[in-house]
Amino acid sequence: MKVVSPSTMREMDRTAIERFKVPGVVLMEHAGTKVAQVVQIICNGMGSCASKKVAIFCGKGNNGGDGFVAARHLANLGFETTVFLLADPDSITGDAAVNLEIIKNMGIPIKIIKEGCNLSEVAKSAKESSVLVDAIFGTGLKGDIKGIAKEVIDLIKNLKIPVVAVDIPSGVCGSTGRILGVAVKAHKTVTFALPKVGLLLYPGAEYVGELITADIGMPSELIESVDAEAELLDASWIMGCFRPFPQDAHKGSFGRVFIIAGSVGMTGAAALSATAAVRGGAGLVTIGIPESLNDILEVKVTEAMTLPLPETPARSIGPAALDKALDFAKKCDAVVLGPGLSTHDGTKEFVKRFISECSVPMVLDADGINTIAECPEILENAKGPVVITPHPGEMARLLSASVPEIQADRIGAVKVAAKKFGCTAVLKGARTLIATSDGKLMINPTGNAGMATGGSGDVLSGMIGAFLARGMKPHEAAAAGVYLHGLAGDLAAEEKGQICLAASDIIDFLPGAINKMKVCSDDRS
Repeated sequence: MKVVSPSTMREMDRTAIERFKVPGVVLMEHAGTKVAQVVQIICNGMGSCASKKVAIFCGKGNNGGDGFVAARHLANLGFETTVFLLADPDSITGDAAVNLEIIKNMGIPIKIIKEGCNLSEVAKSAKESSVLVDAIFGTGLKGDIKGIAKEVIDLIKNLKIPVVAVDIPSGVCGSTGRILGVAVKAHKTVTFALPKVGLLLYPGAEYVGELITADIGMPSELIESVDAEAELLDASWIMGCFRPFPQDAHKGSFGRVFIIAGSVGMTGAAALSATAAVRGGAGLVTIGIPESLNDILEVKVTEAMTLPLPETPARSIGPAALDKALDFAKKCDAVVLGPGLSTHDGTKEFVKRFISECSVPMVLDADGINTIAECPEILENAKGPVVITPHPGEMARLLSASVPEIQADRIGAVKVAAKKFGCTAVLKGARTLIATSDGKLMINPTGNAGMATGGSGDVLSGMIGAFLARGMKPHEAAAAGVYLHGLAGDLAAEEKGQICLAASDIIDFLPGAINKMKVCSDDRS
């Protein structure tokens, strides 16, 4: 599904009105109707305990206009509806003014909230409601919320009554997900036509509740043609990345993955990455490992093979391993470089030279990224396609920034990295982002906090390597890996809980995630 910025959505509204001649008041009518339907569903679910009272908090813009429409429909459905207006009625114009006049004529109570107003009466009236509707601010809000609006939002939060937010919870930045001083925490958010970027990124995503994307009559041609800021990954998109294979396929048909990983105390990273690649469907997986650790690793893995490599005195892969590793990589369809590799000086020399000379599609992770942070120009000049998978700390080192700076603009960071280094960049974290060097951006909706555990990233790198080896394009392999990694983690958390979730659980639940996707494994219809 396409995801847009507030500015793109405003341009879509303008185009719908001017080119397609859809009156703005019609779009507002559909929007308010959808909100009223969601409120009705919530109240119906409460059964006999529902009071049939709804309080709707409206601002003076089109967001408030949507609230006026919702108030009318709810009143017609038999709800005792009260509108709390955070504006002078005379300041309301356009389509919102049309709908304000209608509810006035219907006799729907409208209570004006002004600066300095005593909100105790508002709280007393609103607390009898079964549902509150937040139609105060829309996606155009930029500065921090202050004054009476801040007090009203605090009041809404303190009432602890289910809230339906109109388009976006008031106080969440539609472009970044940043909280503009204070924000409404919604039970459900009804957004219109397409999701907005800020609804999907943290911290704003935490305030959204269940996100409902409502059709408000926006012309389908317009939605299909819009140049959206991002794509929200879903099952159908991911399924499209998997190509069918004939029934007479052999293990070579599914690709060979070479995982260069491990050092003293970090053989587990190599094992996790390799096992994930096997579970991800790679036909053959081989681990390049420091030669003195080979016996240990062979105990840890069964389906994957090992390739002992010359090592440093610290028992990490050394410069002398370069020719052997490059020769073997030529026989493979994908390379994963970095899990548990260490940043020993000799190992860093190996990494830099390997990236410069290897033309096989590569996933660069963990210590591979940390090494390149010292000389990112090597990545810019890589011979083959590269997928990098940094967490915020690694991305900060790559871009010479701080972690707070990366987290404050995750989209900007991942897009800069992809363009600067000419690669596919995966910025891990809640709502992992995938960017391509030509500006495409994907947002992943799967995963949970329990996956923030050692080894989780190693599993992801192995999965992406497997999908690359199976013939996916770099951005497809990255997106499929991230989505299925998160889905497997979600399935694991359902059974084991987030607290007890381990990286190996993600591998164990990967078959369930892939089966849930109903991925086609052969060429039969």
